[in-house]
Amino acid sequence: MMKALGMLLLVMVLSVMVVGATAQPAAAQAQTSAAAGEYPDVSGLQPFAAETNYMSLAGYLKWTAFKDNGVWLSMAEAQHIVTAQQAQ
Repeated sequence: MMKALGMLLLVMVLSVMVVGATAQPAAAQAQTSAAAGEYPDVSGLQPFAAETNYMSLAGYLKWTAFKDNGVWLSMAEAQHIVTAQQAQ
């Protein structure tokens, strides 16, 4: 019985950790679009070409942001920034 409760507790803790790590509040999403200008402009680049190191535009932006600033963007953030850059 105690072993089953322990496993249940472990599953609950892990579930909360996963949800907390992947959640992004609306304010952070709005900030991402405002901060699109803070990242390198990738809108003029071709995806999956040598100029983007054979990555998608979002992947290239993620890699560049990490390499230059030590900031690791989520794929959703990177795609949002690319979309905002392409709309400008």
